[in-house]
Amino acid sequence: MGISTPVLRTIVAGILAAGAATYVASIAVTHRKHKKTPPRSNPPTVSYPDYALSEHTFLSPSTCRTISWAEYGSLLSKNIVIYEHGLPGSRILPVGPNIKGKDIRVLAMDRPGMGFTSLPIPGKTIMETAIGDVYELLDHLEISEKVILCGFSAGGPHVLGIMFTHPEKIRATYCLGPATYLDEKINWDDLAPGPKSTNWWTQNFPRYTAFDMILRADKIVDCSNIIENMKNFSSEGDAIFLSENPVEAKGWQNVNYEAYRQGITGFLQSCMEIFGRVSTNPWPVVGDIVHQKGIEGQKVVIIHRESDHLTPPSGSRDLVRRLKAAGADAEFIFPEGPEGGHFQALNYGMDYILAHECK
Repeated sequence: MGISTPVLRTIVAGILAAGAATYVASIAVTHRKHKKTPPRSNPPTVSYPDYALSEHTFLSPSTCRTISWAEYGSLLSKNIVIYEHGLPGSRILPVGPNIKGKDIRVLAMDRPGMGFTSLPIPGKTIMETAIGDVYELLDHLEISEKVILCGFSAGGPHVLGIMFTHPEKIRATYCLGPATYLDEKINWDDLAPGPKSTNWWTQNFPRYTAFDMILRADKIVDCSNIIENMKNFSSEGDAIFLSENPVEAKGWQNVNYEAYRQGITGFLQSCMEIFGRVSTNPWPVVGDIVHQKGIEGQKVVIIHRESDHLTPPSGSRDLVRRLKAAGADAEFIFPEGPEGGHFQALNYGMDYILAHECK
């Protein structure tokens, strides 16, 4: 005797309801259990003393928060670069050995909730707080000349936000393999399976993504084998690059250790801001670039490798179009050369800055 359609519908509805209830309950339990992720236990500093000129913290006079940064290059240089790291990221600059003693002074900052920098101002986004931190640092160091901005990966949107806030204080802006608007203009085939899946979930089900990250916190902060992580999440090209450059691989491992020094709260919030938005609800501060005012003639250089499968290079073409529509002097550079990936954009970009801005 077959099951009637109404009965079948009732059974299916019951199964779906039970599944939904289990899903909601699991999220609630996860949230309750991991409401506050404990910070990881790292040594006081993990950067290399032979190429980091110095590391510092100071107390913000306006927010009473700790702001942390490291310096690289030469303290005497007037070519001052503000470096904004990716996600995960920190004040540690893996290409620091390449610029030691060069005519460049790089100030690499921990963003809010990462490294030693305090969590963002209550009610403010990571980006809003980080932009304020940059200008507080410049005031603290009594730097009045125009600075160069350099943003790697998720640091790209941040340097654009810094430039839009005070374009008169910026000499040039460089976005290296930047995170981009993930909207209908992006060729999603550019992305490796790992970031493609993460970005899709972050955009469409951000609450689930947040709980999932909290649940996997212990695994996320495990930075013991960054090369293997790159194979699993990014691309073979990135893994090969890091395996052939052990000093930089160690640097990137330390970058990630410092990113999670306080736990994953800062990292998680920043991920939601940068990757959980589309063109109809764009990045904080940056907004819809096309409608930005006051950046006419502003120099912006975007460098993105075709072999980058962690952030979509097609998105950088879109960023250039938006910047030009707003009146910026935007340029797009595709480095040629051996198969690489996401991380080589930082190497190429820093060499490019040395050659074109530090004469």
